Amino acid sequence: MTDLRTAYAAILPLVSQPARYVGGERGTVVKDDAHVRLRFALAFPEVYEIAQSHLGLQVLYDLLNRRDDVQAERVYAPWGDMEALLRQHKLPLASLDTYTPLSEFQIVGFSLQYELTYTNILMMLDLGGIPLWSRDREAHHPLVIGGGPCAFHPEPVADFFDAFLLGDGEEAIFDICDVYLAWDKKDRQVLLKAMSRIPGVYVPALFEPEYEDDGTLRQTRPLDPEYTVVQKRVVRDLNSIPPLRNQVVPNVNIVHDRIAVEVMRGCVRGCRFCQAGYIYRPLRERDPRALQEQIERLVEQSGYEEVSLLSLSTGDYSCINPLIREVMNRFSGLKVSVSLPSTRVDALSPHILEEIRRVRKTGFTLAPEAGSQRLRDVIQKEYKEEELTEAARLLFGLGWKSVKLYFMLGLPSETEEDLLGIVDLSRKVSAAGNHRRQVTASVSTFVPKPHTPFQWAAQVGLEETEARQTLLRRELRRFRLQFKWHDAPLSFLEGVFARGDRRLAIPLLTAYKLGCRFDGWTDQFRLELWQQAFTEHGIDPNFYLRRRLLDEPLPWDHLDSGVSKKWLQRDLAKSFTATLTPDCSVERCSYCGACDFKTVRNVTYHLNGAKVADHRGPQVDAWAKTVLPEHDAWGTRQWQTMQKSKVQGPKSQVQGPRSKVQGPTPESPDSEQTSVLSSPVSSLKSQVSNPQHLAPSTQPLVSGNAESWLAGDPNTIAMSLGDKKPSVIRIRVTYSRHGEACFLGVKEIATMFARASRRAHLPMAYSQGFHPLPRMSFGPALSVGIESEEEFLDLELSDMRTAEEVRDGLGSQLPRGFAVYAAEVMPLRAPSIDESIAAYRYLVSLDALPDAKRTPAMLATHLSAFAMADTFPMQKSTRTGAKAIDAKPLIARLALTAPLQLSLETVKTRAATLKPHEFVGALLALTPEETKVLRVRKIQTILHSSLIPDTDLEDTGSEADEQHLPLEAAVD
Repeated sequence: MTDLRTAYAAILPLVSQPARYVGGERGTVVKDDAHVRLRFALAFPEVYEIAQSHLGLQVLYDLLNRRDDVQAERVYAPWGDMEALLRQHKLPLASLDTYTPLSEFQIVGFSLQYELTYTNILMMLDLGGIPLWSRDREAHHPLVIGGGPCAFHPEPVADFFDAFLLGDGEEAIFDICDVYLAWDKKDRQVLLKAMSRIPGVYVPALFEPEYEDDGTLRQTRPLDPEYTVVQKRVVRDLNSIPPLRNQVVPNVNIVHDRIAVEVMRGCVRGCRFCQAGYIYRPLRERDPRALQEQIERLVEQSGYEEVSLLSLSTGDYSCINPLIREVMNRFSGLKVSVSLPSTRVDALSPHILEEIRRVRKTGFTLAPEAGSQRLRDVIQKEYKEEELTEAARLLFGLGWKSVKLYFMLGLPSETEEDLLGIVDLSRKVSAAGNHRRQVTASVSTFVPKPHTPFQWAAQVGLEETEARQTLLRRELRRFRLQFKWHDAPLSFLEGVFARGDRRLAIPLLTAYKLGCRFDGWTDQFRLELWQQAFTEHGIDPNFYLRRRLLDEPLPWDHLDSGVSKKWLQRDLAKSFTATLTPDCSVERCSYCGACDFKTVRNVTYHLNGAKVADHRGPQVDAWAKTVLPEHDAWGTRQWQTMQKSKVQGPKSQVQGPRSKVQGPTPESPDSEQTSVLSSPVSSLKSQVSNPQHLAPSTQPLVSGNAESWLAGDPNTIAMSLGDKKPSVIRIRVTYSRHGEACFLGVKEIATMFARASRRAHLPMAYSQGFHPLPRMSFGPALSVGIESEEEFLDLELSDMRTAEEVRDGLGSQLPRGFAVYAAEVMPLRAPSIDESIAAYRYLVSLDALPDAKRTPAMLATHLSAFAMADTFPMQKSTRTGAKAIDAKPLIARLALTAPLQLSLETVKTRAATLKPHEFVGALLALTPEETKVLRVRKIQTILHSSLIPDTDLEDTGSEADEQHLPLEAAVD
């Protein structure tokens, strides 16, 4: 909507990070309304920088927009200042793509990733003009649905949603669209009934919870006898889903600013605290050949400089080594790096790290999770301390300067010894780097989640959490180790909603009305308001942190994640004897319930010699041999097997807890597990029951996973074509920025041009060192909000190109609002842009000022006063605070060239440079808010070689309206 776009543009100068709200990124899709039958809003209840980082949203945006009759758009949560202005100006929350109000979409789909975004959901619905309660919506209101991990237990927000999708959305999203389009748009209940017939869709209105007198749940009663349990939706083969082909490339630097490619979905390692490891089963790998093609296409289309291989445990992907080798061979010359954000300690290979560091040493986080071996066995983290220290030694030896260790506190059966083990393990990792590398212990609080073996466990309370954090902080500080922690009040509230029920909806709404927003942000969280909301409605939040009895109905029992409740109970029994459950991707099946062994089962690409042949995907051996010749075993599992064999001897002589030590499988597990859980951790000194019966730690050790056989012939490694190539030509580009592009900051513009250069296939020269960057330089940064007719950028290339090739190639790759209109070859040793600039010329529009401050008489008075003054003291903002300067010598020209337009020429000196907004604000005695809404446009950047008389602007003001100073004297 043009009017709404204009209204938004008028308030953007008043908010922080205005570029969050302007859209127009490369890859956005806008269709002809005449062909669109369904408008689908993909809503993410976080700010742009977080929301746009989410791969699932990118995938759905791409898939939906492939349908000619569907227009998918994005809507994100506005920050507090933007929310206030939208309310003040009575503007609705609108989409980024076309500024369509949220209430005008037919379907609004929220991504539910984190319990502490729930108040943001209410804020977005409220700002969008949609009734908050599902029961209050009528036929003309959008269908409000939710998906993501929190959809597997959405009861606290169930009354605000019409439906939820459990599980994979790539196929189900089209079923939802088709059902909506088939609806006659009359009776909303008919629509909800039809939605409930879609596999994986949960309609809360068709279930009603009932409670016991003590507050526990009696049952969640189905109101439709044919709709009693909702089974999650599973994409059986990820290769059947079209890969992401159109990635939106943000103009703003986002949290995960890179290409993200999902290599596999699901994880069967069985970490007992990890909800994702259960709700996303079974394990389904993607074909490595298809991944290679997808990465090549996305690098070409986006210009990104980093590729992230995503999964719950990327190191476990069967073809990880040949895939990384091929990607690095293909792109390291373009300085495209590979990151593995979810790598287990026992999956690290020296050769994987060697491949990654060919471009840059991306950061590494190792996740031991617990400080002691006993507790790691309890939670099913089966690797040993020696593996962790070996991995750290390997990282430090290859040049990494810092490692972060991820732990949790409050795990079931945790003792003070386990907590102090975090300190001891962190010290040993630091010693692996000779105490000269930075080691950070990052400790979060364990929050029991539904559909996991620990869903019955108690969560430590607020005070106990803070006490354990204090202990860790004190001990880590003694050894000069970095400590990061998750704020205890946030974990407390997360735990309440993670296992809450529908009774939490009312205090949630009250907290929203009291002002709670962005509860996952430490500086925004307000515990006192939440406590007020709970007290007002007689809710004890600690009730939801308690231990649950094994025979107690749970609020999510009617939602089937695929893993049976009985299996979870048996795995819980194993945890308290520290017994490991086999990994069914390489060992025997434990019959968790996720597979039906007909159409739903593990899909893996294990190469030659892999186990469980019935789980294998298509053969990829021939492809792998073209990447790593002369080897007959390729997967991560084979690396470990071969290395363990070298260290420990044949497998038949080794009895490791994963394959040989079996936990008890009682016929009636409830009774045994109840007794185990009946003594929760009550203090830092509590001990685990019967420690003498723990499973022996006999699993063979892996010495750094250093598989010498993998090195092969060094000649098989393609040389990086762009490595160490010097600059051979320098080209100065002249460009403009208009409209919404003026809200981008200098960092965003630099990133945008770097990616545009890569998409244009310009042979950029790169800096050397730890983090190679393209050699490009800009002039002095232009303030956010200023349009410009003339900005300069110097590019250094490693191969010859004509100026015209650079101008046309780069110009074709820029997002909306940017244009390249000139390019010229410069000497390599020519002065920099900054050194070449003498002055700037601006036009300042005053039409947004209050009438009283823009009268001809008022303007004439201010300009005359400036002309007659010998000095003009004012405050200039700097990074270190306000600084007093004399602006008089910095003004080369000041004139009223139209009734409400100032012409301003400022001199650039080494001592100071004026910001036009600040100068005009001081000149006209404006308030800070009035200064922000000034519309400033730079019309020329004057170089030392182009100093000419100012005769190019029409002067309509009187002699008293303008002030001329000798420019040469001012520069001097």
